[in-house]
Amino acid sequence: MDKSALFKLSYGLYVIGVQKDEGFGGCVVDAFMHTTEAPPTAVLCCMQRSLTNTLIKEHRVFTISVLPTDVDPLVIANFGFQSARSANKWAHVEHRMHGGLPALTHACAGLLLRATDFRELSTHTLFFCDIEDGWIGQGDPLLYGEYQRVMKPATLAAFQALKQKQQSTEG
Repeated sequence: MDKSALFKLSYGLYVIGVQKDEGFGGCVVDAFMHTTEAPPTAVLCCMQRSLTNTLIKEHRVFTISVLPTDVDPLVIANFGFQSARSANKWAHVEHRMHGGLPALTHACAGLLLRATDFRELSTHTLFFCDIEDGWIGQGDPLLYGEYQRVMKPATLAAFQALKQKQQSTEG
């Protein structure tokens, strides 16, 4: 199978914000979908091995920040290439609190969700969610195919720069 065919499906990139014992966790996801307007519901698919998955199951409430086309590649690198088990991801980005949880300041939209049920798939968990709140930001949403085609090299470079900065401040 040519997996690049999947990059042609229209969906965006999102950052999750979730409560952690001390602070907050989160990650980048690309499998999120609004399902019904009345009542407002959505579905999230998240890797089982991620700490974010565990935290959603534990706390049930989380935010989704819809990444805009002009997102700083560091945001994607920060939330996508390291674990909240060892990194304070929210310390590296501007954010606001919504329902006691962080959401990116520079997002084209955001949602506060409550997971009401979930189903385990082979490698991911499918979360069924009620949408409790929503807000509009600036810009147009970044599509996953555009990220793959244009932004991925810049995101990798931003992550390398972040790691070097962290190493120089630790040393």
